[in-house]
Amino acid sequence: MSISDLVRDWGGFEKLVETLHETGRVSVERGVVLQGRSGAPRQIDVLIRHKQDLYEHLVIAECKYWNSRVERADVDVLAATIRELGASRGVIFSTKGFQSGAITQAAHENIDLFTVRDLTTEEWGLPGRHIDFFVHVIQPSVGNMVTGDGGRVGLIGPVPSNPAQVELSFGTEGPLSSTPTLDASGSVGPSLEIQLAAVAQKALDTFLRTSSTLNDGVDGIYLIRKHVSATPSVPFMVPFEKAVLTIPKIDFHLGIKIVQTRIMHDRAKNYLFALAIENCVNGRISSAARPINATLTELAPVLPAEDKSGGPILENGSILRVQIKGYFPFEEMEGVKHGEVVRMPP
Repeated sequence: MSISDLVRDWGGFEKLVETLHETGRVSVERGVVLQGRSGAPRQIDVLIRHKQDLYEHLVIAECKYWNSRVERADVDVLAATIRELGASRGVIFSTKGFQSGAITQAAHENIDLFTVRDLTTEEWGLPGRHIDFFVHVIQPSVGNMVTGDGGRVGLIGPVPSNPAQVELSFGTEGPLSSTPTLDASGSVGPSLEIQLAAVAQKALDTFLRTSSTLNDGVDGIYLIRKHVSATPSVPFMVPFEKAVLTIPKIDFHLGIKIVQTRIMHDRAKNYLFALAIENCVNGRISSAARPINATLTELAPVLPAEDKSGGPILENGSILRVQIKGYFPFEEMEGVKHGEVVRMPP
């Protein structure tokens, strides 16, 4: 919960400051009256007792639930109270902060000034308290391969004794067949299947660069069919008997399967509160959190903002894409038309 939900009045703020000190290492009392050296009673908002071996240290905490920043005069009053009661230290907690004069005087009097506020996005750790992004698990498939330009295939060399056939086969692990090809110099190059797989991957990458969430972000398994043309600058050259087949273009369908999952998480959901305690004198910031059903408050220093040099940080609303190795059976694309995005039944 944010501080505006936790605190509605002065008494609520005093209770919050008391709760912040319930760490198990000190004892805390609220609304204590102590008699000073002059004999006059002193009302203490929150009194923290720290026992160490034979000694007891008293820390006086004042709580300022105001609509304005704390002034220097308020620091002077606390300094006088510390001397009057012989306390070890004094601190002031505020929700609105402190004037510069108050900070200067507090440093002189060895008094700490704390602003209690909500944690920033950076202090939670990016992308912030609320995490909301999508995961796309992607797998391609290829099928319906035909020679383009009306099936035109050239021939270099003697006419084969048998009809020229090029059978291309892809399985879940990748190409099953291996059709040799020649480069422009006549040397053996990558198989035709490997070259087509590279074209398919490039087409998939192009699609993913411009794609966004599917079906308004609804979780599910989606199928998409795209038409792809493999048109090399130099026609594919496939040796066949004593001749060479030249294929200027191969068209095929690229199937894309995307498993879309939305990931949402509120980092504060397991806590009664999670706040920042900023020391306005020395600039240090701590987090204070109380887990649900816990009896103690957890205090920890807030680390500097993450170093972004290691790469981009996932932002809310973005898509984390993971591609699975291999291909899914192209038969699953039956009934999916070109350009359609079809959600499979649950």
